[in-house]
Amino acid sequence: MDLSNLIDRLPLPEFPEHFGEQDRNTILLALETAKRQARPYDGDYKAPWLLSEFSDSQWITTNRNREECVNGKWKNAIPIDWNLRLPNGRFLTDSGYERILDLNKRIAFLARTGYLSGMTAPKTWRGFVRTQLQLTRWLVLHEGRFKPEKYGLRLLDQHALESLLTLLAKGGWIVAHHVPQRILSQLYVETFGRDCPQYLLDDPYNLPKDTASMIAEWLSRNHYYARIRCGSNVGKLYLSRKPFADLIGETVEHLRTSLRLNAFLRQFEPDLMSVPCLDDVFRETEKLSHKNKSIKDIVETGVAEGSLDHYCDSLKIILSAHRHLPDLIPDSSQVSIPRARQLAVRFTRQSAHFPFIPINIGLIYLNNAIRFVHVYGAALVDFYLAVESQSQPLASSEKKDSLTKRMAKNFCTESGVSIADILNISGFCGFYRHRDFEAIRSRPTLDDALRVLIGSCIILIAMLKPSREGELTHLHRDCLREKSGGYLMNFSLGKHNASEVHHSADRPIPVITAEAIQLLQKLGAKLSELYGEERKIGSNLFYLPKLDRYRGAMAADASLLHSHLDIFCDYVGLEPDQCGRRWYVRIHEMRKWFLLLLFWSGRYDVLDAVRWIAGHVSVEHVYAYIEREFPGEELPRLEAEYAVERLLALEVRGGHTAADESGLSALYDKVLHHFKVNVLSMVPDSEWSDYVTSLREAGDFVLEPHSIYSKAGDEVVGITVSFVLREMDK
Repeated sequence: MDLSNLIDRLPLPEFPEHFGEQDRNTILLALETAKRQARPYDGDYKAPWLLSEFSDSQWITTNRNREECVNGKWKNAIPIDWNLRLPNGRFLTDSGYERILDLNKRIAFLARTGYLSGMTAPKTWRGFVRTQLQLTRWLVLHEGRFKPEKYGLRLLDQHALESLLTLLAKGGWIVAHHVPQRILSQLYVETFGRDCPQYLLDDPYNLPKDTASMIAEWLSRNHYYARIRCGSNVGKLYLSRKPFADLIGETVEHLRTSLRLNAFLRQFEPDLMSVPCLDDVFRETEKLSHKNKSIKDIVETGVAEGSLDHYCDSLKIILSAHRHLPDLIPDSSQVSIPRARQLAVRFTRQSAHFPFIPINIGLIYLNNAIRFVHVYGAALVDFYLAVESQSQPLASSEKKDSLTKRMAKNFCTESGVSIADILNISGFCGFYRHRDFEAIRSRPTLDDALRVLIGSCIILIAMLKPSREGELTHLHRDCLREKSGGYLMNFSLGKHNASEVHHSADRPIPVITAEAIQLLQKLGAKLSELYGEERKIGSNLFYLPKLDRYRGAMAADASLLHSHLDIFCDYVGLEPDQCGRRWYVRIHEMRKWFLLLLFWSGRYDVLDAVRWIAGHVSVEHVYAYIEREFPGEELPRLEAEYAVERLLALEVRGGHTAADESGLSALYDKVLHHFKVNVLSMVPDSEWSDYVTSLREAGDFVLEPHSIYSKAGDEVVGITVSFVLREMDK
């Protein structure tokens, strides 16, 4: 008997006599809802978010209402390309793979529609589908064992899960797919005419120099190298990833984004070996980023434990589709992902935190951003818009340079000095293939100066109103609100949305942040008018000129904002560290900087304010974030200090606690018992506070903040902090 019939045969509950009609109806509704959610899906695989047909080789899906059809083509949608290259050289859409293709589509549909999980955010869902497809490629890599074209995922057993998760823990999908070994095997045969020795395959990242040199010669003869055409490494030779993708049946995108593969191929890229860290081939910044790692660190450490958990969560969702597709997916009761994770986790590294911007660096960037916005901003925007307004659509850079010089004296700061003289503006637009960073600092073009200003605006918004990357990137031009002499910023919440419904919120911002927003509003409004913009992006706050010599604007995305932050950081020009790295700030780092400094300054008294300004639903969520991201060992010390303050307050009250302070009372009794006294005042403050600190550092108690909700349950009205003592062995 199938699952649907079993669900239909479930008996109705027997209600006690005192249950009223409303209570009975509520329970029956909940029961029917649970039945519907448990029932195998039998719908037609159509949904409002799926803008194309289910059968199409490329899906076009909605993207929080940012998508639009322009000249018959969808823009800013979330696409899914099912025409996936497989390790055997074929494609997922080829004849013979219809069953595994259809299975992938059905799983993706069920996940986005909410039948497998609550994961419906478009970009999160897209990441899940990528994991699906990587799993499919792994099955095809071992198709003699799993026969995915016939059985789908059905032959995925416990041993296979354990093997897969162990490989993922060691280095992600590049390791799971044995990409360096497969490339090396092919290159060795081509170079030396014989199979690659096993000892080289066991450690492909440390090839003997003569072996690497001979392989590099073969690669050169066969045109695997290309010359870098832009950025700080312009003119140097690098290995194009496309020939390697063709060589082993990989996707070009996967090879381009893997640090581990870059570390392997760097053995054959002598032009890029001059720096101690793994350099980005197409780096556009003056220096390496603070996040660049050494090749040794990359190849000798596994993925973060959190990344392994992400893989496990995705696999759980995939296996949960068994009730909908029982013939092609193994029964999750027959395999154990937690057990497989337990075996794999020893190969991971501790999950890395977002880097905490050193306070001195953060303040230097903040001060420079304030100066650029408040002193130079209005004159720069007016100057740029005046040149653009009087330029012909196809005007040459020489004509724009001439126009810039003629108009230079017309735009002054409040000091009365022209902005062109203050910044030594040299023309309109620079040459973007190879930036002269010294020139940008000493004699920037008008376009350079505008980019620095835009970076300054991003700094002032992200540092002074903590935002998620997506929240900031997609701000609308009308996001600024005036209220009671101050300003609020309206934004779409990046989390806590239901299905395809997305919520917005208002949060206070300082005047300098409002000034930055007003500059972006003026710039975007005039540019969209000049360019005759009719697309949705025309209403974005970050409606920015293209990063080249061509007239027009670019749609706001995270990479566009990152580029302007990089230009700003190179303009400020902080000295690099001993490895040649400079701190290029990112939006999530600035969010962390604000939240942790706010918590540091106000401690637990401002915890609910931290929650509110960050856009978290509950204080539990924001405290989990603080625990995860707080640098070093400072948080336990702060918790101990807070415990000391609470114990002092309890002492003043004569040791009397409220009903919800049992943990605090137990901690108080523990301290009294340790010193064999009846009141804390009989012990020197330094002694008992040091003892409390040692208890916290040993994990004998922890703090658990909780939100207090209104009676309706829809509003946080306060917080409480509970003390939880560890149960000691008796």
